[in-house]
Amino acid sequence: MQADLDYNSSIPLYAQIVAKLQQDIENGMFNKTGRLPTEGELADQYQVSRITIRRAVDELVLRKLVEKKQGKGTFLCSPKMTRRVDSGPISFSEMCAANGLTAHAKILEAGIVSPESPEIRAILGLPEGSSAVRIRRLRYAGEKPLVLEDNFYPLEYAYLLSIDLEKDSTYRYLREEKGIELQRTSMRLSIVRADNKVAKLLQVTKNAPQLEMKGRVIRLDGQTVHSSYQIGYGEDFEFIIR
Repeated sequence: MQADLDYNSSIPLYAQIVAKLQQDIENGMFNKTGRLPTEGELADQYQVSRITIRRAVDELVLRKLVEKKQGKGTFLCSPKMTRRVDSGPISFSEMCAANGLTAHAKILEAGIVSPESPEIRAILGLPEGSSAVRIRRLRYAGEKPLVLEDNFYPLEYAYLLSIDLEKDSTYRYLREEKGIELQRTSMRLSIVRADNKVAKLLQVTKNAPQLEMKGRVIRLDGQTVHSSYQIGYGEDFEFIIR
């Protein structure tokens, strides 16, 4: 099928092709395969050179609509998820729901431990050798592992170990079942590289850039609810800061 281009227009052919391909992408024409036709197929469709097609596709890459995979072709970019970091604590489940996805988790560790990290003990106000509740989970957005979460709670929150930690939200439980309002005091953000363990869990390549988030969540009366540690999110994510 030959596409309708205006060969006499002052608008370059590649720009016209960009506009048409972008419209096709937005209309869901390539959603079934997630893949654009080959350069040769597009050149035949638009009756232009491969150089013109390559320039058009490169522009779509710059607009982050498609990505080139060496030896495989050109594919639609996954839609980015968003998360606000300028408001109070939001649960992973709430964040997924806001992006139209269902959250669930795989429990990596859940129990009573003696935190080895002086930083964790300081956040919880615990002397060395004291016990705390540790909940370490791999969080999924839909079918995709997105975040590795490792939180420590004072022993008074041991009742969290009795809920379904793979499906339920700890924040929902604290707010709705225990009437505890949560606040975040501070959060430190860093870009780190995924080591072997993280890469395997998050299904990314080793050394892929990941966002590391460290902080503390408190109650309205100032008492610490938990230390907060997350690593993940990756490239398909946007954080909103007012």
